[in-house]
Amino acid sequence: MRIPKSPLGLFAASLMVLAGTTLAQSVPNTEVQVTKLETAYVDSPKITAGGYNKKSTGRPSPWLEVEVTFDRAALPKAPKYSDDLTFNYYILLKNEDATEDKKPTLLTGSVTHVHVPQEKALHSAMYVSPRVLAKLFDGKVPVNAAQAIVDAGVTISGKEGLLAIATAKGSVKGDKGWWDNPQYTQTSGLLLNKSETPFAPLEWDYFEAIKPKAGN
Repeated sequence: MRIPKSPLGLFAASLMVLAGTTLAQSVPNTEVQVTKLETAYVDSPKITAGGYNKKSTGRPSPWLEVEVTFDRAALPKAPKYSDDLTFNYYILLKNEDATEDKKPTLLTGSVTHVHVPQEKALHSAMYVSPRVLAKLFDGKVPVNAAQAIVDAGVTISGKEGLLAIATAKGSVKGDKGWWDNPQYTQTSGLLLNKSETPFAPLEWDYFEAIKPKAGN
């Protein structure tokens, strides 16, 4: 698409770009750009192995997946493969009816990706297990991710600091997202990166490599 040079043309072009997405973001550094933030239920994968005959009954349990699609630009002084990039995830659940204080639960967690190339359409993800969903919704898990989540957000940081911040549908002001609000109590330890789930061996080349946690 040819971008007009006039102020009116630039404004119209901006509307065309924004019309197809509800992604809200601020980009302090142009090296990393979040292009998509999606939430979905994904069933536990069926993995078979010889000599192991245990089987679950009924349909697979749904996991909550939050996936970030991002680009890493080829800036003149940036290395072709990055040092550590840390993704901090924020997921606000619609579970206020299931909590004692009648406030929604804000889940937080982080994953560090290594050797990220200068390419487009790269991927990162975090997960909430079926058992945790059942616990947080008091056994009444919504039928889909849209009904389970108020909003989801992510920040991406490197050794030089914050590189990108985005939310699925909320607001971003500078380097602050909606989760920087005292009304929400952040709950850590319940989000899992891909290597901590049954999805670990699947689609190895689709997601960026994860840095092992200390002690692993």
